[in-house]
Formats: sequence, structure tokens, C-alpha cells
Amino acid sequence: MIIREEKLTVAKLKDFHNGLMTDAYLYFGAKVEAGETSFTLWVPDVEGVTVVAFAPQTNERKSYGMNRLPYDETVWQTNILEDLTGYSYVYEILLKNGELLEKSDPYARQGEMRPKTKSVIPGKSRHEWKETILHAKKTITENHFEKPMAIYELHIGTWKRNEQGGFLNYRELAAELVPYVKNMGFTHIEIMPITEHPLDESWGYQATGYFAPTIRYGSADDLKYFISVCAENGIGLFLDWIPGHFCSDVFALSLFNGKALYEEAREERRVNLDWGTLNFDVRRGEVVSFLLSSAHYWVREFKFDGFRMDAVITQLFIPNAETRTFNEEGKTFLRKLTASLKNEFPQVILVAEDAWDHPKVTHSIEENGIGFDYKWNFGWMHDTLEYMKKPPAERPENHRQINFSLVYHYDERYILALSHDEVVHGEKSLLNKLPGPLREKFAQLRLLLGFWITHPGKKLLFMGQEFGHSREWDFTSEMDWDSLESEPQHLAAIFMSDLLDFYKNEGALHQMDNDPKGFIWLDADNHEQSVASFIRRGRNPEDECVVLCNFSNNDYPQFRVGVPQAGNYQQVFSSAAAKYGGMEENTAITASADDIPADGQERSMTIQLPLFTICIWKLMEKGSELD
Repeated sequence: MIIREEKLTVAKLKDFHNGLMTDAYLYFGAKVEAGETSFTLWVPDVEGVTVVAFAPQTNERKSYGMNRLPYDETVWQTNILEDLTGYSYVYEILLKNGELLEKSDPYARQGEMRPKTKSVIPGKSRHEWKETILHAKKTITENHFEKPMAIYELHIGTWKRNEQGGFLNYRELAAELVPYVKNMGFTHIEIMPITEHPLDESWGYQATGYFAPTIRYGSADDLKYFISVCAENGIGLFLDWIPGHFCSDVFALSLFNGKALYEEAREERRVNLDWGTLNFDVRRGEVVSFLLSSAHYWVREFKFDGFRMDAVITQLFIPNAETRTFNEEGKTFLRKLTASLKNEFPQVILVAEDAWDHPKVTHSIEENGIGFDYKWNFGWMHDTLEYMKKPPAERPENHRQINFSLVYHYDERYILALSHDEVVHGEKSLLNKLPGPLREKFAQLRLLLGFWITHPGKKLLFMGQEFGHSREWDFTSEMDWDSLESEPQHLAAIFMSDLLDFYKNEGALHQMDNDPKGFIWLDADNHEQSVASFIRRGRNPEDECVVLCNFSNNDYPQFRVGVPQAGNYQQVFSSAAAKYGGMEENTAITASADDIPADGQERSMTIQLPLFTICIWKLMEKGSELD
């Protein structure tokens, strides 16, 4: 797409002011067309606006006064008979009290490299989307509810660094990350926010440029190249995007006309006390158009397959309220956002991060829902990690933390997220949350990840946890890739790759994630032995899997488990295999179903169940050598 200036008609401005515009970036900001440069800015209730541009090499300063539109005094424009591609620029806004503000462009498509904060006029995009790429993207997103989804969440700046210790650019990332993710077996990548932001330590969650991919990692065309390489390799790509709050730095949206403009007009709701950010005022139509247009821009211009929308609690619940009070204004905005995206991009996948216990987040608008496809299951994550952190002796009395998630699982469509928030700021890595000596930690990590894979719901895992990263995440350095040379991490990576391969090839583990018929407890309440056993089912009867999770530090050599059918069963996956660091040299174990009722089934089998182990069994096909 070529971003070009479009004429702001009275009808278009009406849509903009009423919160109905989804392509405001075509009308606002800096545009270069036929050797001329135009600037358009919405800023009401000010005395005057000047564009100040700086030449890319000499830093020569040029100033251009802007004029109000004759039919809308809140919109300022100027047209310059010169191509200013590559120039940095700011808006000087003269307030009615004589104060002069210097602001970056809300609709800028490029920013300066931090710590500089000016906007930049980029050149025309030279990237062309091949039809094969667009077709691959359609294949990735279609029928996603019944397909495997294992998302690799990463922070670009700390996944891996170059030889000089600097950030990889998007093209280097394509060469290194995509083969890694594909070989490991992940189906999707989720990149933490890449909208322009001034502070590395914010991880991108305090954004200032809602239409600008951060220049830290390269140009917009470099990003498009990375996205294309992902699609060529069948990898879906989610953008972590922040609809609720923005950076409070004065050079950007904060107090844009000297007063609350983009931020909440009501002081008690304005500041997000947890992060020091400012909450958007979604009652203001122009702010709604800004946010809708940003979301549409990333899909239309960059072809992202979906969004993970950060902290939607800031809109579903009244900010800073003493009690959790539903926020109808925020709900209305989010419904408008999801509906507009689905209307224009039916294939886009929408994920809500923290929605607390707000009902019907993943229900359709017609069902009075919010319209997301999935929400993160914070309840499962908190309960499971709290349980796994406990010494084995304390797990029996806390067994409910393992089985409770199935009480509410089918109320929504969930993603089981083991994200960056769980491995930073003193939380420890997944490996070091677990009790016991190192060998037991790795056994329990395999058990945790196996339980994560076999529990209904799509999956998300933060970088490094796939190989048992020992150190908690530090945003200042890359992952400890050298640790893969040690046997425990090396074997953990092999386990993760095999586990993901098994997950993708077993329909029972993903086809019916949202259908109660796809999951049956065999024994949810075996707290005495700290064992959870259940059945996962797919569309085909032969895909049925019997899953056992032994969360205790006891071996059970004669463990009886109910099975749904007569015949011979084979262990098709075990985290206790020697090739993963376990004690089982031979995991191709078989067992015959007996006519002994157990676990609500008419038949059962007796198996050996090692400590800290997840094992999966399937009925063997007729005509096998054991029949």
C-alpha cells in the first residue's frame, strides 16, 4: 500500500469526530505525493500550529505555519511544494495562554531512534506482498479454533543479540528466529509491542507511536520482510497491541493541547496507577477513530494475523475503582473495535490478555459479548504455577488448583499463557519456580509443560522456557543460549520439540478445545496420590488419548486407570523417557484393558506411573501384532 494524502471531506470529518473512522492515517500526519509534502493535525482549542522540519544530514531547520480547515477549526493543514522525505519534524502548538508546546505527530509512521523523540517522514514502501504470501496467511488463520496453536512469545530486543551486543534487525530476525521457531514446532509467534516507545525498560508497553514500528529493529519494509518470511514458513504472527493506555511522556500524546485530549477527562480515571501510564478517553470520538485506525493499519499495511490486546481490564472495568465495577463505556469501545476489525478483516484473530472475570469476552456481539476469539486464562496459570511451586508433600491438600479450571473452561475460549510476566521481577524462571534438586526440577518442568499441552485451550510460552532457561528474564541481555550446551537444557529442548510435534499431530489435543465432549475426567480428585487423569477426544474416535499426570515424588508401579474401550493400549508419549533425562529406557510400553471398572469406566488397565511424569496412552489399531 502507498500511504497517500486523502481529502478530508465534511462527511469524513463527521466520521472522525463520531469515532467511526478506521483509516485516519490516510488523512492525518505527514504525506509526500508528487514532490509535495502535506501535514494534517487534529488539535482543538489552540491559537496556532507550526510544523518545524529538520534536514536529515545538516539538521537545517525549516518552519511552516499551518492553517485551520475552513469547515473544521479543530483540524490544521499545510502543503509544502517540496519533497521532505527523510526529514524529522515536530509540531509547535501555541496555546491560548501563550505557552508553546512541542509535540511529535500522533499519526507519524516513523520515529527517531531513542533517546531522540521527533517524528520522521519515511520514504515510500517498496515492499510488495506476493499472492503466495497472502494465500499462506489465509491458510494460517482459517478454522483456527480446531487447529493446533502453540504461540512463541518473545521480546525482539532480548531474544538474541548480534555479535556487537546490539539488537537484531527485522531481517536478521527472519533469518534466525523463523527457522528456530519452525524447528522447535511452534505454530505462531507473538512479538511484544513494537509500536514506537521511548524507554527500553517498558518493553514497548508504554507507546508513543501508534502507527510507527520502532526504528530499533529496522524500517517498516524490514518488518514486512520478516512478516513475509513467517508466512512462507507457515508461521502465524500476532502483534501485542495496547488499546487501553499510553506513555505519559510530554513530547507525545500527553496533554496534547495543554489539556487532557487523548487521556481520560475525568481525573480519577486518568492515570493508570500500576504503570504510571495514561488511560485513553474512549468517550471522545476522535480518540476512538485514532485507536480503530491504528488497529486497522497494522492489519492492512503489515498483514499481521492477529492481535494480543494488552490489559483490556483498563476498559472492561472502571480504572482505579475500589471494587471491580463493569465499565460500560469501555465495553462499548471494545465491542466497536472488535466488530470493525472483524467486519473488514474476517480472518483476523483477536486475543484479550487480562480481562479478569468479565463475562462473555469471547462471545459474539450478537450474544452481548465483547467479540474476541480468545482470552488468556489467568486462573489456570495462577492456580497451576502456585500448585507446582509447592513441595510435593503439600500438593495433596492443594489438589483443587489442578482441577478447578475445568469448572469454567467452557464459559470462554481460552489460551493457556505462560508469559513474560511469570518469569520477571523476582518471579523466577519456570524451571526455578519448581522445588527440589536440579534433576527433579527438570522432571517437573517436563510435567508442567505436558499438562499445559494436554489441557484444553490454545498455548503460549515465553521465550527461553522451551529449554529450561535458568535465569529469569532480564530485558538488558539475550537469552542464555550457551546453556543449551549443557545436558539438562539440551534434553529439555528435545523434549519441547517432541511435545509440540506430538501436540500438532494428535487431533484429540486441539480439535475440540472448546467442546465439552473433547474432555472427560477419569479422576479429578485423586489428591492422595497427587495424580490427575483424563481423556482427550478429537473428531475421529481413534484419536482418543488417555492422559495421566503424576505430580507426586512417588513411583506407582501398579497404578490402575479406567479406559473407555476394550483392547490393548500403548504408551505413545512419556516425559520420563531417558532421551529427555528421565529413567525410562523403553517407553513403547503396552497394557491390556481388564474387565475391572475404574474411574467411571467399565474397564481399566494397570500401568507403571513414575514420579513427576505425564504419560499418554492410545488404543492400538486393530490388526496390530498384539491383537
